[in-house]
Amino acid sequence: MISFELTEEQSLVRETVRKFAADELRPVARTTERGGACPRELRGRAAELGLGLLDVPEAQGGAGLGLLGAALVHEELAFGDAGLAIAILGPHAAPAALVELGTPEQAARLLDRLAAPQARGAIAWSESGPGLPLGGFRTTARRDGDDWILDGEKAFVVNGGVAECVVVFAQDAGTTGWSGAGAFVLDGRGEGATAGARCEWLGLEVVHAAPVRLAGVRVPGRDRLAGAGGFVVGAQRMFARIAIANAARQVGLARAAYESALAYTQDRVAFGKVVAHFQAVSFTLAELAMEVDAARWMVWRAAASFDAGAEGALLHAAQAAVQANDAAWRVADHGVQLLGGAGFVQDHLAEKRMRDTKTLALLGPSDQDHLVAASCALGLTEDAGAGLPISALQPVVT
Repeated sequence: MISFELTEEQSLVRETVRKFAADELRPVARTTERGGACPRELRGRAAELGLGLLDVPEAQGGAGLGLLGAALVHEELAFGDAGLAIAILGPHAAPAALVELGTPEQAARLLDRLAAPQARGAIAWSESGPGLPLGGFRTTARRDGDDWILDGEKAFVVNGGVAECVVVFAQDAGTTGWSGAGAFVLDGRGEGATAGARCEWLGLEVVHAAPVRLAGVRVPGRDRLAGAGGFVVGAQRMFARIAIANAARQVGLARAAYESALAYTQDRVAFGKVVAHFQAVSFTLAELAMEVDAARWMVWRAAASFDAGAEGALLHAAQAAVQANDAAWRVADHGVQLLGGAGFVQDHLAEKRMRDTKTLALLGPSDQDHLVAASCALGLTEDAGAGLPISALQPVVT
């Protein structure tokens, strides 16, 4: 039987995080955006609540919530503030790379680096400059005895320069295409790794991101992640996990935009009538509510499919990401419109949410998710790099 009811534990997690987001994130959303940094005490509070390795099993030092439980957390945090929802979760997307591209031994060992309360992780995928038609990376990895030497430059790296653990995607020297690609785990503050100037974005300004330059960085051979089922399959599953997390954040952001618009239009009176009671406005509000719910159900289905190891998990993740990105933009856009002049001044958060949802969509571009959905529909998921973003053509904020 299909059930849309959460377990008692999931409901408790949801309510706990919802209160944390309402009491501690929403009130400081504007000030932290202007300051461009997430307060250390907020990251500490998130760590106290166990909001670190959300979907990593408890045996590996994680919260053991599964992807569905993690999606509940991401939605509630983003309901408080989308930027802080990303900034306070120190491990960021690194666990997805370790779980999907590492062996069980590697994942267990390397996840220890991210288990500490204030630990931060990063993944470095994108590169600047002209594209590579066959996929792969310009950043190279050269064998030197039992080690690898990395050289190159990565762009748009969330936690770049501040993360203790960074998963860098690079090309085995002398190879081309995805078949010669691999992932390498290194100390983000180690010798040879240098971060550039912080990225200035349209939205999510509290999130720290920067390019990272690698010059002769030495990585032990045991810290190269090849993927149990091959690099392409592992990378596809990694991006699916990231897509589900970002889709859940979009749902939370959209819900916040909808509820703010609903409250504003119910309080405001024009021409002797509550604004929300005008038919055009009431129809719009009804459509926005449906957009939020539809996106949420698709995110839950994708997360549950992934947790169950269902065959259609990749497809469901891509569909949820596309739906949530599109829905969040429509809801945030209408959220500005329904507030009228108040929608685009900074007395309200409406304009911030519109900027945040557009920037959040870049964390996992809809074009990539459309490609995954199309590849699944055509039975081409094993095709070389189907749906993987070309590192220098499709910037992915990672």
